[in-house]
Amino acid sequence: MVDQVKQYDLFSPQSRANPQAIYERMRAELPLYPQTSSFHNRRFWILTRYDDCVMVLKDPRIGKDPRKNMPPHIAETFPMPTGPGAAIERHLLSLDAPDHTRLRSLVHKGFTPHVIENLRPRIEQIANDLLDTIQSDSDMDLIASFGFPLPITVIAELLGIPAENRNQFRDWTKHLLFAQNHEEYITAATEFVTYMSMMIEQRRADPRDDLLSNLVMAQDQGDKLDQQELMSMIFLLLVAGHETTVNLIGNGTLALMQHPDQLRALRDQPALINTAIEEMLRYNGPVETTPEYWAFEDISIRGEVIPQGDAILPALLGANRDPAVFENPNTFDITRNPNRHIAFGNGIHFCLGAPLARLEGEIAINTLLRRLPKLHIAPGTVETLEWSNSLLIHGLKALPVQF
Repeated sequence: MVDQVKQYDLFSPQSRANPQAIYERMRAELPLYPQTSSFHNRRFWILTRYDDCVMVLKDPRIGKDPRKNMPPHIAETFPMPTGPGAAIERHLLSLDAPDHTRLRSLVHKGFTPHVIENLRPRIEQIANDLLDTIQSDSDMDLIASFGFPLPITVIAELLGIPAENRNQFRDWTKHLLFAQNHEEYITAATEFVTYMSMMIEQRRADPRDDLLSNLVMAQDQGDKLDQQELMSMIFLLLVAGHETTVNLIGNGTLALMQHPDQLRALRDQPALINTAIEEMLRYNGPVETTPEYWAFEDISIRGEVIPQGDAILPALLGANRDPAVFENPNTFDITRNPNRHIAFGNGIHFCLGAPLARLEGEIAINTLLRRLPKLHIAPGTVETLEWSNSLLIHGLKALPVQF
């Protein structure tokens, strides 16, 4: 089958704007879709059916670190990262148990339900402050003026990053996630590592009441976090702590504006926000595919064998529209219940920051609808909206709205 595979143009402007359409075809025609990556010249498989994706996310024969979990003759074909990029690659999304278990238990203390709920008043204040600055206007880019500054402010305050440096983190994130070439990536990685090394040394000399100090102290008190793990964890918290929430707010608000009946229902009944957020995550979630998983041995799925050493990409967007699991999957219904979406993944790599993202999304969306009762898409812009060209992140570059 692999030699006569149907081709799907995942990177066309049409596919980037509406990847669910192409995943719907793939689910029906070729639910295990093999391709060869131009980045590392290895074959990878995109999975689009819900049950297949959940299996991959939970199967111990499939994981994140091929250098540790493959036979030597295969492991040695995965070169060790070098340069500044190596300093930020040992994080929760690149590790398997037991390393993953140790790191997650350490950071989990900063993201318990009690800790997250205590952030509610501050997040509400940030949301209202942002809207105070623009409410005298009649239009804005929702991403630049609201969707980005809210979560980056929250995660930066949690970590203890000075306010004047937060926009720089947005730039670094863009280049590290979406670099057009290796040089761009290396420059961003170097700048990020240099800055965070300075911050780590400051916290080591003068600990404060913030998550960064807690991580540094954990490193210094015995074999908890080594320097690479510490730097990688900070990178992951900053990236995952704002990029996904930016897109939850942007994609979710767009879905509401494109479905006026659902927008009216939520405005009339703000208590629907919890099921509304879950439906936004399912319908047009912020993460398109997971980062790469690797087959540690030959894996049979639907009669097709994924060979040992191949990469696997569960397409979360595709899985979340699978009609085998979701009734009327292409219908946006903010009262949908149950809603077993996997927008935050599944298994041991389930998103650590999911409770924070949910809370930020809940507060952001309801505050928008309360403060801007006439919110709507700027006329003539729906067809020209630009989306990320990455298979990892599903989000808008800008969302022009009027109110």
